[in-house]
Amino acid sequence: MAKIKLYTRNIMEDGTVTVTGTPDTGYPKARLYDRSISLYWKDTVTEAKTFHVDQGASDNESVDALFIPKHNFNGEDMTWEYSADDSNWTAACAGWTQSGNTQIEKILTTAVTARYWRVTVTSMENPQCSEIFMSYGYEFRVDFAQNPELAEQPNVIWTQSVGGLERSTKFGNLRRRRNYTLFLESTNDYTTLTDFRAAMDDLDHYSKPFYLKDHEGTYFMARLVGAPIETFITEGHVGMKVNFLEML
Repeated sequence: MAKIKLYTRNIMEDGTVTVTGTPDTGYPKARLYDRSISLYWKDTVTEAKTFHVDQGASDNESVDALFIPKHNFNGEDMTWEYSADDSNWTAACAGWTQSGNTQIEKILTTAVTARYWRVTVTSMENPQCSEIFMSYGYEFRVDFAQNPELAEQPNVIWTQSVGGLERSTKFGNLRRRRNYTLFLESTNDYTTLTDFRAAMDDLDHYSKPFYLKDHEGTYFMARLVGAPIETFITEGHVGMKVNFLEML
């Protein structure tokens, strides 16, 4: 049974965030949680870094995933930890030496609810990072009878000359598209429709991008293309049409 996951809330947005050192002018720590993966936090001081978030004394969100999409942490030792008292820390996952500057993905098998979370990076020159996204994933079943669609959206314009010759102008990378109908239930035993609506409430009237795990297991930041459409199949069973477009 193929499923997707939506990670629609980042605890960095609602918590109190502190970062070691002083960021460069024009590259504030707010860049770490603005949901724009092409705008960077940066600090030219060579030192170890701790990215720390305090969710507050109540209403702590559960977390089961960490995403760091763009960074220059290649070769650095890193940790991801949580704490109840900001003193005794538990590893959310095993510490690691980062290999490459591609997206960091750490997925927990069991969600953790804790007030304090942090990501650490060993001392390095000119650290920079576009986003630190700590979230909980809502899981939804894909209805394959409705033929899911995977496509790529190019960022290219073709110009034709008077003689019929064509040349392309590439404005950026292509983007992934995913079109699904989700099979949702709202009965005494299953509440996936309620979960889906809760996830949508996190998006501020669909104005915020979020992380998507597609049915092939690939994670990327995406946005909705249009509002989801509910089709009521039977009482308590809903087909939810959703279209996703990758963010660059």
